[in-house]
Amino acid sequence: MRVRLEDVAEAAGVSVTTVSRVLGGRGTVAEATRTRVLDAVRSLGYDRSTLLHRQAARLVAVCAPAQPEHWQIEVCRSLSMQLQDTGIIAATPFLDEDIAEVRACIDAGAALVVTPTFTPLDVDVPVVRFAEATAAWPTAATGTEASDTSVTGDTGPEAVAGPAIDAEWIAARVDLSGGMSLAFEHLHALGHRRIGLVCNDSGALAERLKNRFRREHPMRDVTDRLDEWIAAVPKSHSGGIAAATQLRDATCTAVIVQSALQLHGVFAAVRRRRLAIPRDLSVVGFGDFSTMRYTDPPATVLRLDNQALAEALAAGVRSVLGLPGRQLASVPPTLRPRLLARQSTAAART
Repeated sequence: MRVRLEDVAEAAGVSVTTVSRVLGGRGTVAEATRTRVLDAVRSLGYDRSTLLHRQAARLVAVCAPAQPEHWQIEVCRSLSMQLQDTGIIAATPFLDEDIAEVRACIDAGAALVVTPTFTPLDVDVPVVRFAEATAAWPTAATGTEASDTSVTGDTGPEAVAGPAIDAEWIAARVDLSGGMSLAFEHLHALGHRRIGLVCNDSGALAERLKNRFRREHPMRDVTDRLDEWIAAVPKSHSGGIAAATQLRDATCTAVIVQSALQLHGVFAAVRRRRLAIPRDLSVVGFGDFSTMRYTDPPATVLRLDNQALAEALAAGVRSVLGLPGRQLASVPPTLRPRLLARQSTAAART
């Protein structure tokens, strides 16, 4: 009778996932547990001998969020092509809420997870990802990032210099919240003072954007209405419509928008009120792609270098897998957005 993976797990008194980790040489497994699994493999005659020794990793999970921004899709596409050119198979699961697709890829033999996101993942293989530039290094004790305050001089956990703590590899620091400064400078030079923020209703990046908004807003010392000028809404077209309505009612003359879907909703809301962009509301978005250039009018955006982002993740993959080619720097680079001023921003009306 054919021996199954489940039979080995039952004999060893562990889960099927643990057996898979031992046979594939992935993740951290206690030595006593590893011994029990291998003893069960031998006693049952489980025929999977090719996996009893670690092989060169050739399967990588390249993961975009379940609701990705266009720049994240472009980074994943470019990264997958780079990996495939070197003989690595790139699986492309989405990071859904329970990361079930990612775990399935790991069980199938993925040696690491690489993703253009900023959130730590609880998986049993190394993770290569980005960190927001205002976040601290992962701490040695927890492997997680400290709060935003630890890089601003406030009290906070001590940061650890270096690209990786255990299984966390930071490929690059991406200064998305720093783009807020560029947007403020641009809008302030055009005479805008009542500037609002449209951000996601959840997520670490949204919280950092709100913190930066409060710290750097041109009116921070002369008004107590800043929280009224923040619209935290779902990452959707309808969320953008609701946010634009809220901020126009709050007398904002310009808005900075986190998500592309929200930005299109802002444009739609302004048209529904029989108003016009930028005459009645100037708009700045994060990320650039074709639909941003063909909005009516073309949207002013904070543009990211998608190719540089993909190359940074690829360097992280090579470092983790010990492959030839450009490796991660001892201190990961900080990549900053660039403001492209198009026709969705104009001088404030007096």
